[in-house]
Amino acid sequence: NEFTVPAIAVSPKNSKLPGLGGLLAAVDMIKQTGSFCEKLWGDINDADTSAKLIGFLKAAYAKSALKGQIYGLIGGRSIGMGSGSADPDRYMRIFGVDTEHIDQLELVRYASMIKEEETEKAFTWLIQNIPRIYYDDKKLTPDSLKEQIKYYIAVKQLIVQYGLSFVGIKCHYELSENYVTQCISAALLNDPYDWDGKKDTVACSCEADSDGALTMQILKHLSGLPVMFFDFRHFYDKDNVFAFCNCGSMASWYSQRSNSAEVNLKKVVLCPVIQKYGGKGCHLRYNAAPGEITCARLSRRPDKYIMSIFKGSIIDFPDEKMKDTCDAWPHAFTRIDFDPYQLIEKYHSNHVHAVYGNYINELVMFCDIMGIEVNIIE
Repeated sequence: NEFTVPAIAVSPKNSKLPGLGGLLAAVDMIKQTGSFCEKLWGDINDADTSAKLIGFLKAAYAKSALKGQIYGLIGGRSIGMGSGSADPDRYMRIFGVDTEHIDQLELVRYASMIKEEETEKAFTWLIQNIPRIYYDDKKLTPDSLKEQIKYYIAVKQLIVQYGLSFVGIKCHYELSENYVTQCISAALLNDPYDWDGKKDTVACSCEADSDGALTMQILKHLSGLPVMFFDFRHFYDKDNVFAFCNCGSMASWYSQRSNSAEVNLKKVVLCPVIQKYGGKGCHLRYNAAPGEITCARLSRRPDKYIMSIFKGSIIDFPDEKMKDTCDAWPHAFTRIDFDPYQLIEKYHSNHVHAVYGNYINELVMFCDIMGIEVNIIE
């Protein structure tokens, strides 16, 4: 029978013992059964060897952790983006992930039942910790902000009700046109805190991008960090910098990367939703803190999945540059050290998902275990 979990065989380098031969023989026998087994030959106390072992363990954990999880698809395909639509059969067959499809009307219904005292508690926490809230008496008012808070609480209740592990929320256009945008929900679900204190992050994709949500959940399992979600928007040729931004689905944690919610939220601004949307509420605006990031994205082809991966570095960039794109949204100005047109040509989505640090080896090992084609762009 096939192993139910990924395996790795480790042998030290020792000329006095037949460890290398044993390693090759054992792994070949395991692979003959159709099971996956990685080979690692080296001194476990060596930094490179131990790093490879830890990387494999993280990748194996990500595979095992996904099995039996439930993806909550709240809404459906957003603004015609078929590349973000769900494939429940493939999710179950390849990853062992079930899909629970929940209509956005349930979100509206749950939000209507949230108690006022809980809403007021959350509202007080936000206005005490976010120094700038640009009320405009139209889109963003205390009442519309409280309404967004109710939707976040409603999503949390749906997560408990359905046992969801990660989610995607459609938002556009039923909610963003007729109610409130889901920016508070998307940001705080991905955050490791809210007004009740520290909490587990819940990977949440904007626009119900289902392969995006799955990618985010993989990155979360590999890194243990909140995961970013943003769009390709603009490129500054002179600086070799991409402007990555999105209407609100970026965890506030990335504003400063602090363990303290108060520290992170001091760098966040609440802006009225842009005029394009008929609904109300706020976007969360900030300029992401500098640091190396690993970016990844699962994409489907008729007969396979492809994981596109590239590295970048978020840099200090003037806040006024946000006006070049949309200064109501959070931004990650990201420098790459290769041809941007190579990235545009070889990357297979409009959405980018990222975590701080270098997790390329872990992602490659995860894809090896899963039988997913790797597309490293550099």
